[in-house]
Amino acid sequence: MPNLIMPHGASYAEYQAAQEAYVDALIDKWEFFLGEGTKKHPLKPIDRKLWRQMAIIFENQSIASTRGRMSEQTLTTDVTLPVKYALPIVRDVFPQLIISKIASIQPLPFSSGGTGQVFYLDFLREDVTPNTNVTTPDSDYALTDENEVPQRLKMTVEAETLTAEKDMLAATWSTEVEEDARGALGLNVGAELVSACGAEILRELEHRMLNEILAGAGAGNVNWAWTVPAAYTKAKDWYETLHHAFIDAQTLIYNNRFRNADWVICGVNVASYVMKGADFVPLDRMVPPGPQLSGVRFLGAKTGFWDIYMTPYINTNMAIMGTYPRSTIDTGYVFAPYIPLAAMPLMYADFRERGHAQEGVYRNVDKWTRNVRTRNAKMMVVNTMYATITIAA
Repeated sequence: MPNLIMPHGASYAEYQAAQEAYVDALIDKWEFFLGEGTKKHPLKPIDRKLWRQMAIIFENQSIASTRGRMSEQTLTTDVTLPVKYALPIVRDVFPQLIISKIASIQPLPFSSGGTGQVFYLDFLREDVTPNTNVTTPDSDYALTDENEVPQRLKMTVEAETLTAEKDMLAATWSTEVEEDARGALGLNVGAELVSACGAEILRELEHRMLNEILAGAGAGNVNWAWTVPAAYTKAKDWYETLHHAFIDAQTLIYNNRFRNADWVICGVNVASYVMKGADFVPLDRMVPPGPQLSGVRFLGAKTGFWDIYMTPYINTNMAIMGTYPRSTIDTGYVFAPYIPLAAMPLMYADFRERGHAQEGVYRNVDKWTRNVRTRNAKMMVVNTMYATITIAA
């Protein structure tokens, strides 16, 4: 499988054509892992909306793994992908992250070297100075007399260059614990710890990205007070007015982008008020929920309005409102994974903790250490696609 390499100065159309061919080939290559697997190795299918992104992520993972960065059991099929650590984490955790739903996922190809361009879309009125966004009201730009030359719209595809940053955690365990757990419980302590490190790194990325969106939301903020005014004889009637604050926040987005919001991610206290509302429809819980791998939980919906999520990651008295991406480049936030997960070689030693006078120095003791690392880039690109709601006394 050739890596995608674009010459400097290539146009977006050229990049897009090359990217389409590259990703189509990757989907064919990784279809086994994207779909249901086989009878011998059954897998839960990944949502087809994520196939393109996950195919690139699997390819990057495979290249990183086969260049000596991993030492682990592999699964032999028509393709080879590490499954002891990488596959369960990358395949199971990543699609559950809220960022895979609310942001554009534009993986950096392995050939990018960790620095590459991400793209986002805008439409402008070209025959005015300065060019105005089509979301700025103008009642007569398209008004044209007979035989008059029409004015023009143009699509701009903006590009930003991002460089991947590293996240890394270490797992250390004693030989005795490994022996006893394997003997008594059949448990592989090393595998469990490394899997936990990988899942924690991905959740921390989710945490940081949500707070970047919260802090950078450019459409505005709406305040709501939970103190019941004297004019309301029932607290429940006043709590229903939180819905009005959500509508006002959606209006802020609409005034900037001419589109309604799709979702609200609530801090825990905001979520408690939302769930008490008469128009809240909870998630159908007839099927027992699976493991909670993401730090964001889907609660249900405000009837006819927004999907509602809850998370402890953001301020408990705040909520973010935003729109789902309409396409890969029609988005407000871009996440660009580069190396999804790399479990580094196993070391028979432990090391001095951060802050110690001999920080990082390995010690010859009867312990095992393995580092887990990822490299990713991310960026807010259109901040007016997001608004916030703040509640207080």
